[in-house]
Amino acid sequence: MLKLIYDTVDAGAPSQYGNAIDVFRDENRNALQNFPKAQPGYAPAEPALAAAIDTWLTERGNRPDPVVVMVHGFLYDPSKNNGVSPDSPFQLTYGYPSATLDAHLTWLPIVGECDQNGQNRAENAVAFAYRSEADIGPTTNAGWNNLYQYAVFDLAPQSARALASVLVYLGSKPITLRVLAHSLGTRTFSQALRLIRARMPANLDRVVLLDGSEFCVDAAASFAACPFDVFNVSSRIDTVLRLGATQMCHPMRQNGSLGACVIGYDGLGGNDRWLDLQFDSQALMAWCAAGNAPDGIPYSVDAAAEEESHPLAGLDHWACYTNDGNRALVHDLLTGDVMTGAQLKAHGVPLGNSSPAFGQFNGVAIPPTPQSMVERQRLIAQSLAQNAGGAG
Repeated sequence: MLKLIYDTVDAGAPSQYGNAIDVFRDENRNALQNFPKAQPGYAPAEPALAAAIDTWLTERGNRPDPVVVMVHGFLYDPSKNNGVSPDSPFQLTYGYPSATLDAHLTWLPIVGECDQNGQNRAENAVAFAYRSEADIGPTTNAGWNNLYQYAVFDLAPQSARALASVLVYLGSKPITLRVLAHSLGTRTFSQALRLIRARMPANLDRVVLLDGSEFCVDAAASFAACPFDVFNVSSRIDTVLRLGATQMCHPMRQNGSLGACVIGYDGLGGNDRWLDLQFDSQALMAWCAAGNAPDGIPYSVDAAAEEESHPLAGLDHWACYTNDGNRALVHDLLTGDVMTGAQLKAHGVPLGNSSPAFGQFNGVAIPPTPQSMVERQRLIAQSLAQNAGGAG
């Protein structure tokens, strides 16, 4: 597994960035590339980053398995590991199953990096790690109302620059390239795509997005005319998305508006290569259970958590990859030769989402994000005043 770590410097809002620099590092904390915070565009891989990727590909050898870039979600910090409730994705989502790590909590067996016991290790995974949590100090200094806003509007888009560099460089190699992203990681990947539309990797053929918190209107723009299959796993019983992702970004994304809808809760629609798979849909569950998938394998798909391995399993935000049946399907969507979008459609897979807003996102303008702390605070104060007035 290739471990890549994006170190973020807290520097307030973009208007305050100055000369602040984020650093992309390897697992030994060696610097691979600098990313000045005030330069938001695409940057090609520099020699150190290119060399790290090349070394890993050489060690991997001429394997036919796809390389899967993994992008984790909210509330991680790769620089931390307290051993009790790990903040580092390398101790959880990107960890090898062991006596202390339940296999249901890690993606490595899903992407083919190892088996359920952490054995038979391969070199299939690129683990993209970035800080997706923040303390109240940096959040306040950037002008946000809560920790989630800081992650959504600052941490994810900033780290997307490094992810874009990795994707484009891997796109120049003779490999099959795929992506697995969950929750906030879907926004990080989506924002990376926006940076590389003119440099889209030709070898990227499939993407699996799990319970994504990327906004639908942003995804509609990022994935427009995408040349690869996108399997978007959604759920209408996901409490985290229903109460968090669609509510916590007000007033930048006004509650109840199309701009606040997220792909893991509301789906997307309107894109030929984008397949919305609603895991709590009775039609999809029955289709999967009957063995109607192109590979003929029956899958027990369910958006409700079936086991308590995850500490917050009851919120149904992690069932997309902790339930055994879901894990099996996601694995085959990433690795199965016949599990293409065209083949799933030919076999009559039930697509769509039961959200009232489903399919209404294409052509909707992306709401602007205020770039100064003063403007962010003004909008929040204005919103609070309006809510107080309405309550009276």
